[in-house]
Amino acid sequence: MNSEDEQLLTLDGQFLQRVSPNTTPSSNTFGYEAIVHMQRDLESSNRQNLPNFPPETTNGPENGQENWELNEAIRISREEGKSRQSASNPRFGFHRNHRHFHSHQNNSRDDLEEEVPKEKWTQLEKDLSSLVDFLKTVESGKLEVEDPSQKYLNQVEMSETIKIYSKSDLGFRILGIVRSDEEQLSIDEANWNMLRFVYSRDPRVHESTISMEWAPMEKELFSNVDEFIRRQEKTAFRAGALSVAINFDDFPPNLTCRSKENETTLLRPVVVDGVAVLNATYSMNKTRSPFYGRAPEMPLYHDTLNYPVKAIFDVIMNFLIRGHKTVVYLPKYYKDYITPDGISKVDDVVAFRKLVELEYVQFLENGDRRRDWEWFHEVSKKADEIGAVFVSAVEYRRRTAEMKYEKPSERIITPCFFNAPERLMVLEPTIRYKEPGSTRYKTITEKEILQFCGEDEHSTLSEQLYLDKQIELICHLCQLYPMKALHRVCIQQLLHLVVTAKSDFEMPSMDLEAYAKFHYQFVGDDNSESNSSEIIISNNNQPNY
Repeated sequence: MNSEDEQLLTLDGQFLQRVSPNTTPSSNTFGYEAIVHMQRDLESSNRQNLPNFPPETTNGPENGQENWELNEAIRISREEGKSRQSASNPRFGFHRNHRHFHSHQNNSRDDLEEEVPKEKWTQLEKDLSSLVDFLKTVESGKLEVEDPSQKYLNQVEMSETIKIYSKSDLGFRILGIVRSDEEQLSIDEANWNMLRFVYSRDPRVHESTISMEWAPMEKELFSNVDEFIRRQEKTAFRAGALSVAINFDDFPPNLTCRSKENETTLLRPVVVDGVAVLNATYSMNKTRSPFYGRAPEMPLYHDTLNYPVKAIFDVIMNFLIRGHKTVVYLPKYYKDYITPDGISKVDDVVAFRKLVELEYVQFLENGDRRRDWEWFHEVSKKADEIGAVFVSAVEYRRRTAEMKYEKPSERIITPCFFNAPERLMVLEPTIRYKEPGSTRYKTITEKEILQFCGEDEHSTLSEQLYLDKQIELICHLCQLYPMKALHRVCIQQLLHLVVTAKSDFEMPSMDLEAYAKFHYQFVGDDNSESNSSEIIISNNNQPNY
């Protein structure tokens, strides 16, 4: 064969010898005519599975078996060529034969899994268990270091540790999921001081515990409670009675009667814009507004949005003592208030969890848009729907909206917080404003803001707080923080009122049993003969009227 007559024919990766018609066939081939015909058939548009041989061909394969083997060899060569092409191009197979490619791939994986011996899986399980045990040992070893600073840092790094980023602490601060012994002692001591007054004239309490001198203010409180009970009907302090309102105009605050001359005062429910409260806690030199601006989605976590739970606690307690039904709305950002890494979005997990449980804190779905006036619009609609007292900030309104002070959402009252560490709150429920073109101020009084006036369409009993629920909620909230002086005086009057009136309401953790426990805790050490059973005159803690 001459080199100039030789060519290479590629059949999906296989190279065959191509000969010209003038070339003499070799003795070890099927015949050059058969190969020539095979080449023509493959290059034509209508390819056949088997090569066609002309009748005059004498060197073609006469045996059908040999003919089939040749065709099978060609088919195999094509598949091997495709396999090499798919291996060199990872995207091959995702176009025309996408489903078949994945199906074949999944079947291959299944075959591989079936080929793994059971002993290998058993060994892998043992290795993983050993790895888990090793990691637990490493984690526990981090807490056994002697250096307190390093031990604290190691604890912060642990995923199960709840922490919050604090710039004042120059890093993360660990939060407890329960109150520490020191915190609980402070709460118990504050509650004990209130319960001493609450049960001071209860006949079930041992006389030795009430033989004490009271300050002039406390004697005045006793007198106010007695006078308030005398002026009410006998059923005024039973289940189904409306809450008791507290008047903050004087000090000590006075109990206020809600029924006069067959008329009942209906208090407005309270809607609190939690975002505005967060903004109010920022120091004066910070001009940022939380949740201001546009973003495609809410952030997973940002330290500037860390929520001060004590701030909303003070707002809630202020209106609860006044006798109002209250709810605080927060963005859905705070719904999952602990990230998967253990970072908290609130600075007090214990109190926040309790406020959510009591349904004081609820979450609004505001989509993924974060323009502050859009959030304000969502919350203000809630206030207008029920004619509520609206605790927010004027800065969160749309600047182009005209303020007419006619709707509840336009009569905005804003809390102010002083002394950053303690966050002393001032909340004045009055509004002074000037109309355009006028030099004189107009005043919206506390009565107009806090009470339903006239025949308001929103004045329904469903939005009223009842006395038994008011007392129960106060007792729950007393377990979260030590009460401030103003709130403590109000709570003493309210609890002493229902105890003296024999209302028999539930008082969780502030009942006679709690009184006995606190007495033994704070007084029992001074008198070794005293114990909790001596505090109660009757057996089984039953009232002895």
